[in-house]
Amino acid sequence: MRKYTFLLLALVCLTAPVQAQLSKREINRRDSSRPGSREDYFINTLQLIDLPTASLLKGGNVSGSLLLFEEGGMLARLSAGISERMMFGISYGADYIIGDQVIKWNDAPAVHIAYRAVDESARFFSVVFGLDTQGYGKYWRDSDYPDALPGQIDPTKVPYKRYTYKSRGFYAVASKNYRAFWNVGLHVGANYSLETSDKDRFPDLFCGMDWQLGRDLAVVAEYSFAFNNDEIPMPAGSNGLVRNNFGSKGFLNAGVRWAFQPNMFLEFAAKNLLADNLGNRDYVRVLKIVYFTRATDRDTRNTQARKLSIWERIFGSRRRDENSRDR
Repeated sequence: MRKYTFLLLALVCLTAPVQAQLSKREINRRDSSRPGSREDYFINTLQLIDLPTASLLKGGNVSGSLLLFEEGGMLARLSAGISERMMFGISYGADYIIGDQVIKWNDAPAVHIAYRAVDESARFFSVVFGLDTQGYGKYWRDSDYPDALPGQIDPTKVPYKRYTYKSRGFYAVASKNYRAFWNVGLHVGANYSLETSDKDRFPDLFCGMDWQLGRDLAVVAEYSFAFNNDEIPMPAGSNGLVRNNFGSKGFLNAGVRWAFQPNMFLEFAAKNLLADNLGNRDYVRVLKIVYFTRATDRDTRNTQARKLSIWERIFGSRRRDENSRDR
C-alpha cells in the first residue's frame, strides 16, 4: 500500500506538468516573450529549501515537487490552494528507492496546511500559520542502529524514530518581498516540531532569503537554529560511531534555482553546510524539480472572454438582423 501511495503521488507530480505544458504551449510561448509574465510562484516562492514561507497557492492552483536526497531517497509532494488564504497538501517518500538496497517506505504520508492571517503590504510582512508533518533526509528506525558500540548511545534516547531534519510541525512565518533591487524575499519564523521521540521538545527559530538574479535564475538560503535538535546523537555511517553534536551549530542550507519553463524549475541545494561532526563529511546535496499550474490562469480567462465575445457577436448580429427585418 505504501509503495502505491508514493507511485500515485510521483505519477501526478510527473505527468501533470507535461499535460499542462502540452495544453498551454502557445500561451506559455506568448508569456515567455512578455516581460513580467513569469509565474508568481518562482518569484514569491512557497518554500525555500526545507523551510516554509508566507506565500501560498491561490485558490484552485496546484503545485507538485519531486525531491531526490541522500541514500537514494525520493519524496513526492503535492499542494493545492483551497482558497485565497488557505493551502493544503500531502507528501510521501522512501529511502533507497535509487540503489540496490531494500526500499524503506516512510511510516505514513505527511500533511501540510497553511493559512494566511495577514496580507503583505508596503509596511507590513505577510504572516502565515501552518502545520507541516514532513521532515527531510533519511528516516531513522531501530534497524539503523545495529552496529552502535555499547555505551555510545544513551539508552534513554533510543530509538530515534524521526527524520534527520525534523519536520516543522506547528509554525508561524512572516515574509516580506522587496522589488527595488531585483526581487529579494526575507523570511523569519518559529515552530514546534511534533517529532519528540528524542525528548527534545524545545521550540525552534528559522530564517531565510530568496534572491532572483534574473528572469530564470534565483538563489535561496536558509538557517535553522536547531534548538530542538542539538542534543541528538546520530549514527555516523556504517561504523556505528555516534555524532553527539549533530545540529549543534544549526542547519545552514543554500541552493540555486533554474526556471527552464514558465511554470517549472530545478533546484540544486547543499544542506548542513556548518557540519563539523567528528571530521565526517556531513553536508549533503539534493535535487528537486517543482512545477505549478494556475487553474484560473489570466490567459485562460482572456481566452474565455474572447470566445464569449465571439459568441455574443454572433447572436448580436442575429438580433440586429431580426430587428432590421421587423422594421
